[in-house]
Amino acid sequence: MSKPTTPPPPLAETVREYKDIREEYKYDDSIFNDEPERVAQIKYIVNNRLNLVDRPLIILYADCQNYRKLGERLGVSHTTIFKEIRRIRKDILQIYDDMNKNTKK
Repeated sequence: MSKPTTPPPPLAETVREYKDIREEYKYDDSIFNDEPERVAQIKYIVNNRLNLVDRPLIILYADCQNYRKLGERLGVSHTTIFKEIRRIRKDILQIYDDMNKNTKK
């Protein structure tokens, strides 16, 4: 017997959730006084250097912290979410390393 699946929430609902969550992760210049420099740089990268597809995905993942839940929410498999989050993390770390290489020179 297969497990009944619930349909993903409507896209409009997910977009509203993203907009609410986005405020929590919004880049703020005063952040340099309140948080370690690394955290501030990562937030800057997420908000200013990621493309329009990757940004909401990583922010929704940061809020959800679960591949399966996020996959259900977006109507895709958890393995797809896992692969995309892994790729985005790699991109963030590459940008972070590049930023720090340029500042050390």
